[in-house]
Amino acid sequence: MRRRAILGALCWTLGCNQGPIVQDPADSGGLDLQEPDLNLDVRPPSSEVTPVEVSMTDVVFGEFAPPADSGPPTDRGVIIDPSCGRMALGRVDILFVVDNSNSMRENQATLAAQFRVLIDQLVNPPTDPVTGVPRYPRVNSLHVGVVSSDLGTPGSLVVSCANSDQGDNGLLNPIRRGMAMASHQPWTTAPMLRPARCMNDPNQYPTFLTFEAARGDTAAFREDFVCNAFLSTNGCGLEQQLESAYRALVVNDARERAGSTSPNAGFVRDDAVLAIVVITDEEDGSVRDCRYAERDPVSGRPMPCNDATGVFDSTSARWGDTDLNLRLYLYRQGESTDPTWPLDRYLDPANRSRGYLAMKPGHPERVVFAAIAGVPLTLPTRPGGGTDWDALLGRNPNGSDALDTLSVEGPISMRQANRDTQCPLRMVPACRREGTRYDGSRPQCLTTEQYYAWPSRRVAALARRFDETLGNAALSSICRNSYENALTEIVARIQARLCPPP
Repeated sequence: MRRRAILGALCWTLGCNQGPIVQDPADSGGLDLQEPDLNLDVRPPSSEVTPVEVSMTDVVFGEFAPPADSGPPTDRGVIIDPSCGRMALGRVDILFVVDNSNSMRENQATLAAQFRVLIDQLVNPPTDPVTGVPRYPRVNSLHVGVVSSDLGTPGSLVVSCANSDQGDNGLLNPIRRGMAMASHQPWTTAPMLRPARCMNDPNQYPTFLTFEAARGDTAAFREDFVCNAFLSTNGCGLEQQLESAYRALVVNDARERAGSTSPNAGFVRDDAVLAIVVITDEEDGSVRDCRYAERDPVSGRPMPCNDATGVFDSTSARWGDTDLNLRLYLYRQGESTDPTWPLDRYLDPANRSRGYLAMKPGHPERVVFAAIAGVPLTLPTRPGGGTDWDALLGRNPNGSDALDTLSVEGPISMRQANRDTQCPLRMVPACRREGTRYDGSRPQCLTTEQYYAWPSRRVAALARRFDETLGNAALSSICRNSYENALTEIVARIQARLCPPP
């Protein structure tokens, strides 16, 4: 794994390139452009973090004009919304949620090596070979923020979780401001895998990165991204990916507001497309911590909440297993052993003023959700194109009929609570490293023998909601050797929600 990571870093330095093979994404869904009531009154238990000032610069919109009478520009089945209104969008805000647990170093190195795909295609969109006109509007102004998946283990001390109370608490740039990251900075855990531009100084970069295409250096920006996003390992092994994004955006109010002193203020701009990108090889274990319960929009009081932070107590007999990690897999949704926040907290199809969509009141179509996660290398597809979510996650709410098959690399499964009988301390993997081989006569239970990813069912289920509600989802496998195709699809989803200037 270390050799692959080093090769990935060298490839990033030299600019290796492999042609992407793009899969057709799901068709865009309908849009509800009603103006919802915005309620972001979800307060953290304390506010001891000093906000970091970030200078904002004006944007200069690029030149984009679709061919006359050509209809909406399309690419891979994604259609640019022709009714974006009078506001021209040339801005994108991308939040990366990076799993920094101990199995993720190689995957982080691959992302670092290929981030150029995302930035290059956003800033210089491909042109139509017939007309020579760009297929999408150019992104002129870009915000990129990074958070870790570490939110600690409130109420319990757990090995590998450096700050039990809040972890990195969804604070942008955890290298600078993360309470857990302070004890395992990347220059101490993987110094050889960082570009020379990265200093051993947590204060090198601001809260988030800003790139202006008209005067920016894309090569330097790519390096800056690696310095921010390569968190390395030693983060808490009980990952809370979806809640980390929620803390970053909602609890630590990331909106751009005059006079705001919120920790992540200024990251989310009203007129920008917001993309949330999760990079992980495990399930989302966003545990119900009632300190962060939503508040009633009328009374302002915390809504009823059944706290589940006791799941981190190894002595508790309430949960599905004695192993803390397996407790986040061995439950049925909504049952007493389920410690997680409902997915409605992040996207509620019946209330678009909640969760991530609250960042874009009146414009839910401007929120894109993407993940490179624990899912099969090849996702099942519908006859007409797009992911077959029932085949992947099952029709039954308990996930008992989800995908379960034998891949070229070995047995894989997306079923809920599907313990591996040959390796009892794990679930049946959702995927195994592309191109590796499984020896059924000798179980390969360690990632050092054959890399694998655990099923990221909740992450995939949230992608499904974004796909079926807004047509704004991209989902790919963390077990791929290259993420170029995944990043290309993410770009397509983002660019499909940009409006060409009038």
